[in-house]
Amino acid sequence: MKKVIALIFILLMLLFSVSGCRSVSQKVAEKVVEKAVEKAAESEGEDVEVDYGEDEVTIKTDEGEVTIGKEAELPDGFPGEVPVNSDLQITTSFKGTNDGKTSFSVSGTYNGSGEDLFNWYKDKLSGWNVENEFSADMGDEGKSFSLSASSDKYEIGVLIMESEDEATALVLSVTEK
Repeated sequence: MKKVIALIFILLMLLFSVSGCRSVSQKVAEKVVEKAVEKAAESEGEDVEVDYGEDEVTIKTDEGEVTIGKEAELPDGFPGEVPVNSDLQITTSFKGTNDGKTSFSVSGTYNGSGEDLFNWYKDKLSGWNVENEFSADMGDEGKSFSLSASSDKYEIGVLIMESEDEATALVLSVTEK
């Protein structure tokens, strides 16, 4: 399955590099990617479903699903008690199951400072068991912030990267205990 996922990401990056709206070349690229993903999955004994939206692609397997695009949303079943900043523009979401435990991952951009977003998460997770928090100023490379916390049900990780030329990036991972 790891080969299939690696191929999926490579093919999706190729797909999203095709510019513009849903032109004829975009539709042809979608069909090529869909067939390549399905064939790769089949060779690994996996069943994969590829769904194209206007600005996103969702890939579903027996192990979970991943959505990549401009307007991705929280994955189905994402725990309501895990805070997600309302100003986060989600670009990638993932849901999977391993050993009977569900994992979620959400990536996106935030139009504010990394420090503000980090402080927002520290505030929202104040009732959780905060296991680790870290921040670093990397000079011209920007700033990074990370936080890991747990509750009786979940373990979460928050990674925030801020740079001067791009929007602040966030990766939020959630794993069922």
